[in-house]
Amino acid sequence: MTPTNFATLVLAAAISGHALAADTDKAESNTPQVAGKSFYSDKERGWFWYEEPEPEPELEKKAQPPEAKAPEENKSPEPAPAEPDLPPTGSVAWIREMLPKLRDKAMDNPTRENVEAYYYAQRIMLDKAERFSRHSVEAIRNDPYLDEDMRYPASNAASDALATAAGKQKEALMKLIAGNSSLVFFYNGNDCILCEQAISALSALEFKYGFPVLPVSMDGAPLPSGKYPNTQYDTGLAKQLGIIAAPALAIAIPPNDVQIVSFSTISMETATSRILIAAKDAGLISDQEYQSTSRLNTMGLIDATKLSDAPPDATSKPDEFVARMRKEARRAFLKDNGGGK
Repeated sequence: MTPTNFATLVLAAAISGHALAADTDKAESNTPQVAGKSFYSDKERGWFWYEEPEPEPELEKKAQPPEAKAPEENKSPEPAPAEPDLPPTGSVAWIREMLPKLRDKAMDNPTRENVEAYYYAQRIMLDKAERFSRHSVEAIRNDPYLDEDMRYPASNAASDALATAAGKQKEALMKLIAGNSSLVFFYNGNDCILCEQAISALSALEFKYGFPVLPVSMDGAPLPSGKYPNTQYDTGLAKQLGIIAAPALAIAIPPNDVQIVSFSTISMETATSRILIAAKDAGLISDQEYQSTSRLNTMGLIDATKLSDAPPDATSKPDEFVARMRKEARRAFLKDNGGGK
């Protein structure tokens, strides 16, 4: 090769290399990035398409809409609660439950049918009551322990006879009590209008039965009328008996029993009844004597505390219950009439 040809070849190579470099720089600037780098900026690593590209950042997942719920299966409606069983038609329990309902319905909607339904139910009730009344008469007529005429006759003549006998017995007992006790009259001498009024009943008891009267002044003053000049002064007895105001009446029964008759003014009749009760409680008269003062003959009172051995469910065995009750009624009758305990 001649020197001229060699120089030409060198110059061509230099120009070619300079152009290639310029093209390379231009390609590098225009080539898109792959795997984060271009081949031209990292050409010493060789063929870049044989490498796995770096993973690109995942885009934020869009919020998924909630899954639509499957429509619920149509539920069958709950069965309506069963109506309570009614008692047998025509029974007392049925009448007690249905009669008010029929009445209310007839009043709210008074159709002919509603009104008739109410009155037919009422008819059942009245007819049952009539049958019960008829059978009651038969049952009472044949059982002396159920016949109240034995204890309180319904006829006027018999009732008057009992009242007369009771009055005589009451008067005799009151005189007996008066002879073995005294009445204690608590009063205020000043500003006590009722105290003067109470004197009338007290004087009647004193005059009719012979009760001695012990007057006690609670305020230390005598009665304005001058009645009962032998006045005593209260030394604590009123407080002991619970008396907080005047007038008041008590009965003193020897040796040391004092019982309240009244905390205020009362009539003579009321005072008499209460004095009899106080005397009975104090043992001055017996229970039988006290009962004889009543126009109502209270003999044969059944003591319910003695029925612990009677059938508890009288509806299951009514015959046994009746037999047990008749036995107890007979015992009470004989006891009150001196026939034994």
